[in-house]
Amino acid sequence: MNLLLMLIVTAIEIIIIYNMRYAYSRLPIFAIGVSVITITLFYAISTITLDKYVRAYTFNFATIDLILLVIMLGYMYQLKYDLKNLPAAKQPDYLVVLGNKCMSQHITPILIERLNKAISLYKRFDKKPKIIVTGGKSSVTLDVTEAELMKKYLLSQGIAENVILIEDEAINTVQNLEYSAIEIHQDWQKNTRPRVIIVTSDYHIPRTKWHAKKLGLKVQLASAKTLTLLKRPAMFREFTAIIWYHRYSLLTLLGMDFVFSLSMCM
Repeated sequence: MNLLLMLIVTAIEIIIIYNMRYAYSRLPIFAIGVSVITITLFYAISTITLDKYVRAYTFNFATIDLILLVIMLGYMYQLKYDLKNLPAAKQPDYLVVLGNKCMSQHITPILIERLNKAISLYKRFDKKPKIIVTGGKSSVTLDVTEAELMKKYLLSQGIAENVILIEDEAINTVQNLEYSAIEIHQDWQKNTRPRVIIVTSDYHIPRTKWHAKKLGLKVQLASAKTLTLLKRPAMFREFTAIIWYHRYSLLTLLGMDFVFSLSMCM
């Protein structure tokens, strides 16, 4: 009976992990609700069962799921807070448009929205800033980089070529920011600090803000609106990216959970 219960708990966990991205991408509230119910169920089983191994097993799964749920809810709260409190853009010297994965020669809708936001900002200011497009190759099968595709789009929208700078080596957000900072340093010829606006998607603002602060970059942020159909899957990818960047802290927590679960078996 105890073995059967452990198999049922395992099956539930596998089903949830396998389907969570799909569920969240379609209806986040439903996915969060399922997570809460599952965590509650697992903790309940660990409380009422008399078998110490089943208790430890279900407690361990429940705690892992709880940690992941807290991270997701924390990201959602931070996203809402950052977008609500994003200050109005002030006159910049540079607009830095962060790249987004392109798996073909066609630019993605998400990247188009970022570029359109940059174009809107560019036209707003009397003193025209330079625009840096940053992004390397999304795939080894492509001959062009994200930055090259972005430049091509900007040119098609009437932006003069002499105001566009290309950074085509970065393959992630951290490198986007680091390499763009180097590009600005090489281009800036004045003794004053250049004013920079980072343009990215709304769902990407919290992580961009966090990395910019960690790198010591004093920048403004501007968010490009993402279509709801694309935003929810993108938010789930952001969740996985946050887990990856904080993987060592997360592994420490999971290790503590595992040790505590083992202590229940003694």
